[in-house]
Amino acid sequence: MTVPDVPFRLVPRSVPTAPRGAELPVVALSSALPPGDEELVPATVTTRRRGDVLDVVLSGDVDLLLTARLDEVLVEAEAHCRGREHPRVHLDLRAVTALDSSALRFVEQLRRCTARAGGSCSQSTARGAVQRVLALARTVPTGQLAAS
Repeated sequence: MTVPDVPFRLVPRSVPTAPRGAELPVVALSSALPPGDEELVPATVTTRRRGDVLDVVLSGDVDLLLTARLDEVLVEAEAHCRGREHPRVHLDLRAVTALDSSALRFVEQLRRCTARAGGSCSQSTARGAVQRVLALARTVPTGQLAAS
């Protein structure tokens, strides 16, 4: 049995920011992206309040470059939970394409600071690879990573 050749092309990454870690070229099927559509989804962190619920929405590659903003969100989440009867924080990860250890640290710290302030934290299901990383790195009651 022979495997048919699949045409592909390397798409150059022209990003206005400095490279993050080991930047590898993006591989895309030649018919998948029209010319000019090779731009990356910008990494963003947004929050919005809905009564007793604080929605935290992450998108794009969540990495070290967002650390300052992620720290601001931790303070905002803790402040949101203080003084409310049934506060909740919902972490929306559906648009996250990649994450690094700083993003993992944020997810765990968000859960801890919410619980410490008397609230609860829920999380949407992420994309396959992101969900797998989160599952492998989940913390256990001893505070150690499950994968270690």
